[in-house]
Parts: sequence; C-alpha cells; structure tokens
Amino acid sequence: MTVSDLILLPEVSEAHVTKELSARYQANEIYTYIGPVLIAVNPYKLLKKNGKSLYDESLIDDFSGREIHENDPHPFAIAESAYSHMINFKENQCILITGESGSGKTETSKHVLQYIANISTKNRTRLAVNTARTMDDIKKHAIDEVVNNVRRILIRANPVLEAFGNAQTIRNNNSSRFGKYMLLQMNPSGQVVGGFVHNYLLEKNRVITQAQGERNFHCFYHLLAGATKADKAEWHLVDASKFAFLQHENRTIDGINDATEFSDLAHHMSAVGISEDEQRHIYQQLAAILHLGNVVFVAGVDESHNPCCSIDPASKEALQIAAKLMGVSADSLEEMFTFKSLTINRSEMRVPLTASQGEKVLHSVVRCLYDNIFTWLVEKVNKGIHNPRKASHTIGILDIYGFEIFQENAFEQLCINYVNEKLQQLFIAQTLQSEQLEYKREGVAWVNIEFFNNQVVCDLIEDAKMPGIFPLLDEQCAISQTTVDVLMHRFNETFVKQPYYIKSRVKGSVFSVRHYAGVVEYDLKYFAEANTDSFFTELYVNLQKSTNAFVRNLLKDERSKNEKLKRPPSTSFQFRAQVNSLVTDLNKCNPHYVRCIKPNEKKVSGTMNTELVTAQVHCLGLVENIRVRRAGFCYRETYATFLHRYKILSKTSWPAPKNCSTRQATLELLTADDVGVLPSLQPVSVQRAAEVNGERPMTPLEIYKAHLAAKNHKPADGPELPTQILPFKEDIESLGCFSLGRNKVFIKHPAALFSLERLRQDKLPSIAKIIEDAWLRRLLRARMVKYAAVHKDLNERYTAVLVNIQDRLKRRPGANDKAKVAALYAHWNELASKMLHPTSRLYKRLADEEVYNAVSFATSFVKRNAAVRHLAKVKKAVQVFSSRWKGRQTRAKMPAEEWQKCYQVMLGIRTEFERLFGKKKRRRDTLDRIYIGDYLGMAKHPAFAALLTATKERKVLFAGETLKVNEKFVAQQRYLVIGETYLHNIKADKIEKPKERRIVEIAKLKKLSLSSLHDNYLFVHVENDVDLMYEVDQKTEIVALLQKRFKELRKRELPVTISDSIEFEAKKGTNLAFRFVKNPAVATVTMEKVDKKNGQITVGTKHVRK
Repeated sequence: MTVSDLILLPEVSEAHVTKELSARYQANEIYTYIGPVLIAVNPYKLLKKNGKSLYDESLIDDFSGREIHENDPHPFAIAESAYSHMINFKENQCILITGESGSGKTETSKHVLQYIANISTKNRTRLAVNTARTMDDIKKHAIDEVVNNVRRILIRANPVLEAFGNAQTIRNNNSSRFGKYMLLQMNPSGQVVGGFVHNYLLEKNRVITQAQGERNFHCFYHLLAGATKADKAEWHLVDASKFAFLQHENRTIDGINDATEFSDLAHHMSAVGISEDEQRHIYQQLAAILHLGNVVFVAGVDESHNPCCSIDPASKEALQIAAKLMGVSADSLEEMFTFKSLTINRSEMRVPLTASQGEKVLHSVVRCLYDNIFTWLVEKVNKGIHNPRKASHTIGILDIYGFEIFQENAFEQLCINYVNEKLQQLFIAQTLQSEQLEYKREGVAWVNIEFFNNQVVCDLIEDAKMPGIFPLLDEQCAISQTTVDVLMHRFNETFVKQPYYIKSRVKGSVFSVRHYAGVVEYDLKYFAEANTDSFFTELYVNLQKSTNAFVRNLLKDERSKNEKLKRPPSTSFQFRAQVNSLVTDLNKCNPHYVRCIKPNEKKVSGTMNTELVTAQVHCLGLVENIRVRRAGFCYRETYATFLHRYKILSKTSWPAPKNCSTRQATLELLTADDVGVLPSLQPVSVQRAAEVNGERPMTPLEIYKAHLAAKNHKPADGPELPTQILPFKEDIESLGCFSLGRNKVFIKHPAALFSLERLRQDKLPSIAKIIEDAWLRRLLRARMVKYAAVHKDLNERYTAVLVNIQDRLKRRPGANDKAKVAALYAHWNELASKMLHPTSRLYKRLADEEVYNAVSFATSFVKRNAAVRHLAKVKKAVQVFSSRWKGRQTRAKMPAEEWQKCYQVMLGIRTEFERLFGKKKRRRDTLDRIYIGDYLGMAKHPAFAALLTATKERKVLFAGETLKVNEKFVAQQRYLVIGETYLHNIKADKIEKPKERRIVEIAKLKKLSLSSLHDNYLFVHVENDVDLMYEVDQKTEIVALLQKRFKELRKRELPVTISDSIEFEAKKGTNLAFRFVKNPAVATVTMEKVDKKNGQITVGTKHVRK
C-alpha cells in the first residue's frame, strides 16, 4: 500500500522517495503530497477515474470547500487551498509550478487555472451570497457576464500563447519557450473579474535555428498545414521542407494534427478578441519570416577592396516575397541587409556590411518581428481581461520554462537555468531556511536540518560586485569587436576561484556551472550575439515606411530621444530585472508549490527511469523538505492574530482576554475543555485498541500516519473511529501538540489546525446571533426611550394645560357656574373628536379666545392617549424579546433586586425627563404650542417669493413677525423668514412691498443665546459678522428649526447658551450687553437702556401670553 503523503514514509531517503513515487506511478497515482506541497509526475497520457477524465469539471465540487488534507493529491486540491486561503485570510496567493523541461508544468497550470476559473463563479463566500441576494437581476447579469467573459478569455488564451510560444524539444513535445505569470484579479466576493499575463524571455532565436530533433514554434506548422489554398497562394507558402527555418526532419508530432490545430487556433484567437483581419495580418508576417529565412548572402569586395555582401540571385525571389508581405520595397529591404548608415562629423555615410553582418541584421529583424508579434498577442489578451479597477486580491499562477540540460547549451539555456535557480532559492527561503530560522528566533525546541543553499550559484550568475557571469558578459559586450576567445579568457580568469564554475579542460569556448540540478556545460559561441541584438535605430526608421499598418504598429520605436542615444540594455540585464521583479512580487504572496517530475527521457507513459527520478528528487530538495515538515509545525502565527481569529472558541478570551497577556490567553484557549482535535479529524483509534491488548502504544507520528493512510484505505474490519475530542497539549507529542514561542504560537499537525477552523465555523452562527440580538435590543431600547419621553412629556402638558385652565376659570365671572363648566368640557370633547389641526379655520378663530387653551388640551390629550397605547405595545414586545433572547444564565444567577435594576436599565426608562431646554423656563401656554412654520401665509404674498428666488430657496421653513433690537436699543418691526439655507431679515412697512435688509447663511451661525426667564428674546450670533437680537413669540420653534438645519448642513450641533447676562455684537466694533432681571411685582416684560453699551430686560413672574 502506498501513502499519499511522503511525510508518512517509514524511512526518508532519496531511494525510498523514488521507490514510493515509482509505486504510485505504476498504479496511475501520479500526484503525491509533502505536507502542503504537491509532487506531480508526468504521465504522458490522459488519465481517467471512474470513466471520467481525472480533470473533468464535474469533479470540481468534490474538492470545493475542503481542507487540503481532506482532498486526494491533485492540482485541484492546491488550487482550492490557494483560493480558500485568499477568501479566509484576505491575502494574495501564488502557485509556483516548477520542474525540469518536460515534467508537465504547462498542463498542470492549465488544470489549476481551470479549477479557479470555475470555482469563482459558485458564490462560495458569505459576501457573494449576500450581494447576490440584494442585487437586482440586471446588475447580477452584468457581473456574471464580466466573470464569464474573463473566465472564457483566460482559458482560451492558453492555446493561443502555446501556439506562438511553445515548441517541440528533445524532452517535451509541448515545451514552453517563454515564461508566463498569469495574475487573476479577484473581487471581495471571490470572483475572477480580471487578469494580467506577464511574459518572460521568449526564446526568439528558435525562429532562426533549432537543435537536431526539435521543431520551430508550433504556429509555423499550423499555418502550413491548415491555411486555405487561396491563402497559401497569396502568401507563397509551400511545403515545410522548402523553408530554411523549418528544415529539420522533425516536422510533425505523433498524435497532433497541425491542420486541426490551425482551425482550433482560429477559434481561440477569436474568443480572446483577435479579429479575422488581425489574424490574417499575423499569418502574413509569419509567412514573411519564413521567406526571409530563405535569403542567402554572398560575400564579395567593393571598388575600394573593402569586404561587402549581396543577396544571392537565387534567393532574390524570397526577398521580394518577404518585402511584399511586409509592405516595403525589395530594394529598401536589400539595402537594410547589406549597408549600414554611420554619421561622422554630421555627414552620413553608407558602410557596406559583410555577409555575416548582413545575416546578423536579417536575423535581428526576424527575431524582433516575431518577438513583437508575440508581445502584441499578450497585450491583446491583457486588454480583454485586465480590470482597470484595483482588485481586492490576486492569485498568481507561474508556469515558467523548466531546468534544461541539452547536448549543446547556449545563452538561452543559461537564462532559463538562472530563473530556475532563483525559484529554487525562493523555495528554499520560504520552506526550509526561513522556517528553521524562525524556530530558533522564537525559542522553540528544534534540531537543525542541513540542506544545500543555492544562493552561491545565483550570485555566480547575477552578482554585480563579483562580478557574475551576466554582468561580466555585459561589460565585454560594451566593448566593440569582442571575440569569443577574449570572453572565454575573461570568464576563466574571473571565476577561477569559484567552486561552482568549472573551467573546460580543453581549449575552446565552453565552460560549466554546477547548478542545483546538476552540472551544465555552456557554449560561449553565440553569447555576445544573443545578449546584444543588432536591431539598429535605422531599421526602425526604414520599417516605419511600410505600407502595412500592422507592421508599422508592431515595429513602432517608442524609445525617447535620450534612450535612442544610449546603448540599449542587454538581454541579460532586462531579463535579470524581470526575474528580480517577479521574485519580489512572489515574496509578497502566500505561496503554494507544485514540484513536477519527468519520469523518463523518451516521453512514453508507464515507464520510470529510477536514476533520472532520483536525480530530480535530489535537485528539488524533496528529502530535506520531508524532514523539515515531519519535525516542524504546520502553522505559526502571532498571539494577537491567533486570538483575533479563534478567541470566540473560549469564554476566557471572548470577547477579549481578561487580565492576562495574549500568550497566557492563547494557552488558556488551547487548553479549554471544549477545544481540541475533533473526532472526525482524528485517526483510527488503534491507539486505544493497542493499550487494551497490552501492546506497545503507537507514537503520535504513527497515529498521524494511520490517520492519513486510512483516509483512502480504511480496513473493512478496522478499529472503530474516535468519538471524543482529543485535547491540545503543550510540547507533548500528540495530535494536538502545540508550542508557545516568544511572540508566536506553533501548531504541529494539520488535523489540529483544521479542527480549530471547524470549531470556529460551528461557533460563528451563535456569535452572529449575539450581535443580531444586541442590535435588536438596542433598537427597541431606543424606541422605549423615545416613547417614554413622549409619554412623560404629554403627561406634563396635560397637567400644565389643566392647571392653567382651572386658574383662568377661577378668575372669570361665573366661575362657579357648574353648567358653564360642563358646557366647556363638552366643547373640549367635541374638539378632541374632530382632531383639530393648525390649518383649520376653527383653530384660527379660536386662537385669540379663551377656548385656545381647550384646543391645546384636546390635542395633547389625543396625542397622549395614542402614545400610551403604543407605549404599552412596545413594553410588551420588549418584555417578550428580553425573556427569549437575553442571557438566561446571567439572569438566573443574579439576585432579584439586582435583576430589577438591570431590567429598568435595559428597557431604557429614565426616572427624570430631560427636556431640550432643561435650564430654560417657559410659559405654560407655550408648552403645547404646535409648530405651524408659516405664520404669514407666504402663498398669499408673491412679493416675498420674489425675494427668496434670488437666493434660490426652494422651501420656506418659518415665516413670522418679529421685533429686531438695533444698536440704539430701538425695537424695529421685521419679518423673519427662514429657508433651507438662509435666514432672511425683511423690512415691510407694508406687507405687499417687502425689502430685504439682511441675509445670514445658516451654516455660518456661531451659537444661539437665551435667558433662563419667561421672555421672548433670542440672540443669533454669526461667525465673522454682526449678530442679531429678536423678540419673537415662536422662539422655541425657531431654535429647534435652526438647530436641525445647522446639524444637517454642518454635521454637528449648533450650541445654545442659556444665561441671564448676554453680550452680542450689534454693529461692527460695537458690543451691547443685556442683563435679565426677575421682578415678581410686574406682569410684563420691559426693555430699558442703562447706558450706551448696557441694557436691562425686566421679566415679570406673572407674565402670560397676550
């Protein structure tokens, strides 16, 4: 029986790992775990399970929402892990797929993309579900259309990029000859709403030459096999054997029909937004490239006996066809290949090129043209899927060329192997090095595990100070006329002491580098040419004269003037910058690894070369990875972050730790009685059975092995499953083992972590219910406070009106006439039944009569009765609500007297009524005054409307008569009109002819001032302007209105000051002060001048409304 996780191997060595992988491979189990890392062995065939493809979309639901250890090893499991981690922890993710060329990286990346693209449409997150519920059908359809469009383009883009960027090599029939980092942009709901493809170092030189047994890029063979007869005739296409760029014998791939692939490619290109016209332009330029390959140069000498070259007459036709397809003249194209322009002392000279130089220029044009076609395709894909809005989070999928060791290795192989060294270094730093350093830093018990750190190899290639191979190559390329011998001498001289650089034993142009994957021999012959492309500025200028707009767009020179004057950056420099930028981006993401292994060199299924696989196991550092995983911890996090996520599991930490450190709170949480490893996540309880039979108890590691091994292979007569929670234990080997570091908590086994997650998910509904209940209680308490205040206020109004009426009746003649009193009460009841309102004619007629008090009483009486009925209903609802959802346990333990106090607080009933103007005394007959607002009848006076139109007031909130006190202590009759934005002070000797005296913006008010006595004076203070002093009957209404509008405009309260000594600015630079005095001997309010800057207002205690 094989194990699905190599951590469970009884012995860990390269031989045992290879043997296990081989056994699983023969059983068609090509995927294996090392903890969270997936090992994938290329099967070289389509695998099926239960009659379905191993990657059938119907299987996606089997992986969705499950933890990685619950899923079988599969690319879908890694994709699910990345997706769920992004959803749960709100972090960017990346999936790094690495391995040798031919190990299946590209196919694995397709399966990962397939899973994420499909799962993102299923509304997995709670936010997605809630958003979908509240969204109308039109908007929902629009979002679904965007998601499906992005998903379609992402999936269809892969075949397009593979056709133009992949080729058959000795080791792989579909080898990626470019690096690809596909970034999926996700919204907060977890849906793919955009994406971006970064491409790295296309192997442009493959267009010109390929190794024996390899092919050019797929697109050339698709074109020749699938183009129509008319297109072939138009583009002068013939059999592949007639083109120099396709002359190797390997022109077909077993099982691949290039004509069918051409038809499929057209559909895929249309799906990603490439029109038929654009497709024809692309194929036309591919044909031009093929014809350029047939151009042959002949060496010669000019009249001055200088070496020169010309086009072989036999290949003139190929040149003319290529020129026609590119939209340039054959003569100009020939001149580009045979002459070079030089500017000396402001004079331009035409210098002939040698045959080799002409060939280099032609190759440079071909490389540049093909590279720009590929870049254009990538940009077209990005245009279709890129979302300009910033994504909530991203998931990156890295599919980059694998490590390559060929018989002849050139500059491209060094670049490819360099990026693989960088990715291996990233893997080491994130999985081996950083993990062990963290254990030591945190003080966790740990035995160091040795491993090879390939940073020294990376430095050998890229270090600028040493200098490394690339910087030294750039330095030599900057020197004109550098030769291979000079370059070889500099390399051997500089790196003589480097242990990972191997000098050739024989004289020649080769050297070797000891990579993590083995020793690779490189040939320096074409290093300088590949590192410095010969695409001169004049080539850009000449090709911009093309009549073909597509060619002009492809070869557009977008460099600035300064950049054109400088030496263009070398290929190695650009590539290093790209790779370092990629590594920086990957370091910002949470990584997930897929390590791909090639089983044999022959690309046949069912055969495993043990020696080859063992070498890859060694190079990938799988043994060290297994040892670190077995001895290490699967989870580590700071105490604060851990508590933030899991504090709901324990009463000691919820809602916050009580009188202890975060470390102590973490310990108490993990050792709580109801926290532990759930039975469903525990292994088969063979431990208990062994103890009963007196046998040796299984070790914790053996328990964990049994758990994972039994996941897919449970014996029919096996022991019973565990039924009890297994407690967490600190620094004691068990399934619930954890350690506490200086700043972080460490959990050893995945089953323990997944138990915490499962317990948290089970607890979340109850926490949500607590929050919901608290919110509902708050709403009802607010209602209780409101209705209790209304109830108390109306009771006070009722009492005040009744006392006022009784006092007045006692002072009237015939007050003792019972019949008259009875008639008055009958009149009150009649008014109450009619529900008098301020605009009724009866109300206005009675306004100046004694019955006005009856109106106030009747209105208050009706309102009070309605409020009392509503209050009773709310009281009952709150009581029912509290009895059902209030904390029953707390209530049961609380003494009766304390519970009564808490109950009163909960209901929100206050013992004292707090009025808005608690310090301001008011007359009894103004307590119940109903706010009318318009006391002038503005609708009857159009002249007022004309004044308000100038300030664009749309609504009048108040209009009434006032007395304005000026700086001479004189009361002037004015009309006060308050709109939504301004306060208008209007003079109107005749109401038909009003004149605007002053406009004050409500938002610029500083405060309002009132006295504490029974008067009608109101002071309006204005910021940076003269204040206003009014005597007005409706001051309470005005104050309430100004406070409301000010808060709406300024989002804060308007201060109201109550004092018996008030100062205000009556005129610029002139302040007046008024003192309010209470005099019981008088029944009116009088104002008198004391001196130039002081006045006194005397208020009688018996003052009543006139």
